[in-house]
Amino acid sequence: MTTIIKSPATLATEWTAEQSRFAENLPVLLNAVVGQVLNPVVASDLNLVYDETSGKAVIRNRDANPVRKTMNAVDALAGESFYVRPNGHKYFTRSWGQHTDVEVVRNQRASERGKSILLYGAPGTGKTAMFEGAFGDDLITVLGTGDTEVGDLVGGYVQTIAGGFEWVDGPLVQAAEQGKVLLIDEIGLIDPKVLSVVYGLMDGRRELKVTANPERAIVKAQPGFFVVAATNPNAPGVNLSEALLSRFGIQAEMTTDWSLARKLGVPAQAVTCAQNLAKKQQSDEVNWSPQMRELLDFRDISEDLGTEWAVSNLIAQAPFEDRAIVADVFTRVFGTEFKPAKI
Repeated sequence: MTTIIKSPATLATEWTAEQSRFAENLPVLLNAVVGQVLNPVVASDLNLVYDETSGKAVIRNRDANPVRKTMNAVDALAGESFYVRPNGHKYFTRSWGQHTDVEVVRNQRASERGKSILLYGAPGTGKTAMFEGAFGDDLITVLGTGDTEVGDLVGGYVQTIAGGFEWVDGPLVQAAEQGKVLLIDEIGLIDPKVLSVVYGLMDGRRELKVTANPERAIVKAQPGFFVVAATNPNAPGVNLSEALLSRFGIQAEMTTDWSLARKLGVPAQAVTCAQNLAKKQQSDEVNWSPQMRELLDFRDISEDLGTEWAVSNLIAQAPFEDRAIVADVFTRVFGTEFKPAKI
């Protein structure tokens, strides 16, 4: 075994670099130590100096990836820290048990025993963004509404320029035959009777008979076809039947990752306000709280138009009956009185 001996000059250089990183992160660390009692999310910054795997003190850059516990080769699902969505925006992965959310959904699509996945949660938490990040251009999306009909999924006849009619496959048929992923967004708003057309492709049959077009052969799901869905369970008119839910072998609630919001540059005070409002929402004091989408908008708007303008704009997004409480929360945290935006 060869022993590498470093020169005093090299050791001095490395120590100076370590001291520099520690000094750079010192304000963040002090805030984490003091703030963890009042806000557990703040304690996430302690991973800058503590490696939970080895139990040793370390010094990492603030934007460094947190240390992950080692998994065995069977369970490990390696992935990236972010994935680019079709619109060019980045989706940053989040932990789903021992794995990341993107790798879980990709794993289920690739598995012979893959289970359809349903995510539910408030608007703006990242449900749709996660699926877009995971599957990119391999994703076909249907946006559900109370007016969605079977034809919107399967397809139908459309009039041609010559005045005749021709059959055009719907997104369900396209995804099945092309071996792509079908995302049914806001699935809870679609009439359960309409959604029954999807059952045959989701279960062991993996096929669909297009009754609206007798000339269309039976559609068989090709390898890679996979159904995922997202919904806000608290939206008016949501109706998820037991028959539908039983076909989603994996279901999970997606909430806003406050720690990630801070790491993405959302001002800490705005994140604290969002957390406080989320707690009030859980206790039915308000019906709304800003989620990841609103917080990222707040970050961008505050950089362009200033914090005061951004806060007033965010308060104006709250339902009218909640605005007084939302304004009070922001006023208490920021120490300045705010009112909803008005022109």
